[in-house]
Amino acid sequence: MSGRYEHPHAGFSLTVPMPFAILEEAADRAILGLDAPGDSTLVLMVEALPGDMRADELAGAGLEALARELGAFRLIDRASAGIGGERGVRTLSSHVADGRAMTLEQWRLAAGGEGLILTGSCPTLEYSALAEVFDAVAASLRR
Repeated sequence: MSGRYEHPHAGFSLTVPMPFAILEEAADRAILGLDAPGDSTLVLMVEALPGDMRADELAGAGLEALARELGAFRLIDRASAGIGGERGVRTLSSHVADGRAMTLEQWRLAAGGEGLILTGSCPTLEYSALAEVFDAVAASLRR
């Protein structure tokens, strides 16, 4: 299946321009497996935040957690970015999982006491083929 995905509870939707399968759906997240080589996924998480937390602070906290949890974590890029018509933070990083180099591209929004984190993950050698897909999904995010 490809096309528009609408989460049944969390109030967000996005368009995935390639075939995907719903791997997990919970009240606060969705994990979509992409029909691409390797373990390529899109994950959208929604979390409660202090009402005054900004996207930049959310990104900082998220990157600190990734550095603690992932092997050989490296931040490649961090910048302000448009996400579905809103301003947020985009990060690009790499890490090693099960002996494989992986790339994470993430977009974070924070508004009204809610944080949205969209993560595109794929084997590093597949990133060049999926970068445009990840960008298109981020641009399509609506809540």
